[in-house]
Amino acid sequence: MSTSANNGTFSLNRVMLISKRYFFLNQKNWLIGLLSAAGILFTIWLIPVIITSGDIVPSFGSALSNITAAAYVFGGLVIASSIFNELHSTNTCYRFLTLPATTAEKFLSAWLVTSVFYTVAVMLAIFLLSFSVESLGAIIRGSWARFELFNPFTDDVADTVSSYFFYHSIFFLGAIYFRKNNFLKTVLAYITIVIGLLIFFSFVMLIFGLSIQGELQVSMQLNSISELVPAFLHSTFRILFTLLMLFLAYVQLKRRQIV
Repeated sequence: MSTSANNGTFSLNRVMLISKRYFFLNQKNWLIGLLSAAGILFTIWLIPVIITSGDIVPSFGSALSNITAAAYVFGGLVIASSIFNELHSTNTCYRFLTLPATTAEKFLSAWLVTSVFYTVAVMLAIFLLSFSVESLGAIIRGSWARFELFNPFTDDVADTVSSYFFYHSIFFLGAIYFRKNNFLKTVLAYITIVIGLLIFFSFVMLIFGLSIQGELQVSMQLNSISELVPAFLHSTFRILFTLLMLFLAYVQLKRRQIV
């Protein structure tokens, strides 16, 4: 890795080198996690097949689509929460702090590895898993007529990826801000903030004389409000909030740069 980072210039080459470094430092745990998740998902699909002696062979989409989406989000948030563990350890922080790279390069590398590269790798893994599942299903059925591979370019997948990037920014900030138990502390902080906001808006509704009469009425009011808010405003809010979390994460990481 080039050591000419003292001039503060941004280098994509250094970003790629640091991204590789993140991967090599964590590749064992990440690969074990990925293979374990794939094995669990495959087992979930296989159990009904064994129980029914192959009479019923569920397709990948019907059996595993929702579970794989949840595993993708959860696994990514766990990885994002631990990406800066090296910085928080007194035994290893010097290695991170003395890297010949700017704060922006370290930050962007970690973000790319835990968001973009992670998403591409998981989508490829899910595709390969769907191919394995559908191939075995076709052999058991004795027919290749119903062969549905995972398609990462659908609206449902796009919504899942969009949600992941939204939550990822929150846990990415937590990975830098908290020194220990980053994932759990970020979850607790998120729940606390959400509950606080709900209580605040409840008081606002009471102040303005908006009575709450049962869960049904609350649900109807929320649905009415959501219908009045255009979809592009909702998307704009999510994008702005994500950028705000990333900005705060960058500022926090820069404060940790003591050398």
